[in-house]
Amino acid sequence: QIIDASTPERAAEFAVQELPIRFAQRILQIENLPQWRSSPHLAEVHSLYSASFRDLRMVDLDVRRLDAFTEVVQSLKRRMKGVIPSLATAMRNLQSSEGVGEQNVNQWMDTFLLSRIGTEMLTSQYMACVAPSKGQPRGIVDHACDPTIVCDRAAKHVMKLSQSHYNMQHELDIQIETGTVSEGRSGRANVRFPYVPQYLFYILVELLKNSARATVEISGGDQAEIRKRPILVTVGADPSQVAIRVHDSAGGIPFSVADRVWSYMYSTASQNNDASDFSQQGTPLAGFGVGL
Repeated sequence: QIIDASTPERAAEFAVQELPIRFAQRILQIENLPQWRSSPHLAEVHSLYSASFRDLRMVDLDVRRLDAFTEVVQSLKRRMKGVIPSLATAMRNLQSSEGVGEQNVNQWMDTFLLSRIGTEMLTSQYMACVAPSKGQPRGIVDHACDPTIVCDRAAKHVMKLSQSHYNMQHELDIQIETGTVSEGRSGRANVRFPYVPQYLFYILVELLKNSARATVEISGGDQAEIRKRPILVTVGADPSQVAIRVHDSAGGIPFSVADRVWSYMYSTASQNNDASDFSQQGTPLAGFGVGL
């Protein structure tokens, strides 16, 4: 339904109907947590969602003049940027002070963040319809998305981040290679598939940041050693699927923690114990110390 809303008018009508419902569900999810009022960070997230719900319910939608609704959507997107570090801090505090189990935290966060992805797609679809990028169709889906180009953008972004964060003289070596399999033959060819480029970029950046940080740390910051450990991104495809592999030479993940890799409460990033919340201890490469 989100993707089918491919005009500003249809996207606006769908958003003004769906967003208040989804925000109300997240408000209730927070209120169902015991002692949520005693957690400053949960109370803050509750306040953010309540304000967004109120703004949307106050909108008198006129599809002939969408300026007012566009301002509301832009405002709530800016408002919601601080939700993730606040949630991470709240969940970490609940785990330590209230004894909430890691599995329960993961289930709660899965429900909350899956809904957040849906609302983010909905607001992004509306903005992409109102102000489409030059030369691109309306909407967030690129029906001929080139994963190699997205990988290259993500690699350049992470190389600059790591060079700046670690004060490196040279950038990391991140290499992109592409291969396809067609009718039993393999070789280089252009890969295209329908996808949302901004989300693919986000996923790749997060994976590459992990590889970059691990590569620098295992090399002890030695520039010559870092150059000996290139990060390789391989894009492959056959007629039915596209696969992207990120490979580094930084030692990998210990088997002893393999079952915790996807936990929100697990991270290999060092945490600043002096920081009162995740928003203060975040770094460009390790983010806010929240698991993948």
